[in-house]
Amino acid sequence: MKEIICPKCNTAFQVDDSVYAAILEQVRGKEFNAEMERRAEEMRQHSKLNEDKLKLELEKDFDKRLAEKDNDVSALQNEIMRLKGEISGFEAIKRSELLKLEGEKAREQAEAVAKKDREISVLNSKLAAKDADIKTKVLEERAAGQASLQQKEKELVELKGKLELQKNLAETRELQLAEQHKVLLQSKQEEIDRLKDFKLRLSTKMVGESLEQHCAMIFEQARAMGLFPEAYFGKDNTVIEGTKGDFVFRDYVDGQEYVSIMFEMKNESDATAAKHRNDDFLAKLDKDRTRKKCEYAVLVSMLEQDSELYNNGIVDKSHVFPKMMVIRPQFFMPVLRLITQASRKGFMEKMGLMQQLAQAQSYNADFSRFESNINKFREEFSKNVNAAQAKFKKAYDGIDKAIEALEKQIANLREIKSNFEASEQKLLNADHVAGDRLTVKHLTYGAPSVKKKIEDSKNTEF
Repeated sequence: MKEIICPKCNTAFQVDDSVYAAILEQVRGKEFNAEMERRAEEMRQHSKLNEDKLKLELEKDFDKRLAEKDNDVSALQNEIMRLKGEISGFEAIKRSELLKLEGEKAREQAEAVAKKDREISVLNSKLAAKDADIKTKVLEERAAGQASLQQKEKELVELKGKLELQKNLAETRELQLAEQHKVLLQSKQEEIDRLKDFKLRLSTKMVGESLEQHCAMIFEQARAMGLFPEAYFGKDNTVIEGTKGDFVFRDYVDGQEYVSIMFEMKNESDATAAKHRNDDFLAKLDKDRTRKKCEYAVLVSMLEQDSELYNNGIVDKSHVFPKMMVIRPQFFMPVLRLITQASRKGFMEKMGLMQQLAQAQSYNADFSRFESNINKFREEFSKNVNAAQAKFKKAYDGIDKAIEALEKQIANLREIKSNFEASEQKLLNADHVAGDRLTVKHLTYGAPSVKKKIEDSKNTEF
């Protein structure tokens, strides 16, 4: 349903779609078409008048602008001719400069190549001289090393001979000592018999103290004879973890300790009811030795008096505790001398080996420094050569870049010349294409504001 309002009474009433369509057709009838025809004719006439007027104005403006363009073209042609002359002169100058630059470049390249060849020749000669010098020094060092090695081998042979001689002397001395020990053993046996009688008259405390005093007295007698001049032998008075030994012995060579012994003295009366064994005191002695940082441990004992094992000489207990011995009092001095001589010999051999090792290390260090100096010289020499080559390449590349830049400028000038020539040709040929290029449509192409003004002038009523 559609709603229609009466224009006279303003009454609104509704009609269906078919009636509304019929009324609408009546409204758009002959009168409507006639009115539209009339208005279209008026617009055509108005547009024709505007077009004629605009055409006259455009023709006047075009003639004026064409005259101005002719003047501009003449001025532009004169400017083009002037620029052609300048470009020709500039090209001649550039050609002469390019030829001059190419000549200079060729001369500089030849000079640089010759200079580089001379530098390389000098460097090669220096390098050859240095290599020869290095080879000579290496051969001298090798010869010196071989001579030193031969000298060391000779000294080693001499030391081996001396060692064999000392070994033979030691064997001879050992036989002599064995004979002396037999005599000493007899005298000591007599002393033992005397001590047994003496022990019967001593209390338990006095028995132990008498053995300590006996060992101290023997050591002092040996010191009085010139033995152990730098040694220390004294009572162990420092208690560590509730225990201590009896005596500590330390000896020195040039202020360096080479041997240390912890002594423990054990004695008992024959009348003592509870008899002790030597093995009962080894564990405590080993602990005391370890706490006091002593190398050897020696138990001087009168225990187990009927044991042939202990009565026949020095008993080695190293299978129970390391560097542990058990002796009778008469072997106190022999075992002390045996330990000190073996330790001194080992210490002196060790010091000699350490000195030889220090000398060998010093020689190796000197040779290493020599090789390091050679390598350092080679690295610095190679670095200088590489730097010279890099500078030469940089200069060569700079010349190439300068030539390339000049060639680009010449190409740009040639392109400018080509553009001027094309513009001149277009101006010269403008008469042939004026029919296509001087139309209103072509002139207003790309200028929408001018095109809009022309269209608006067509629709303006006069």
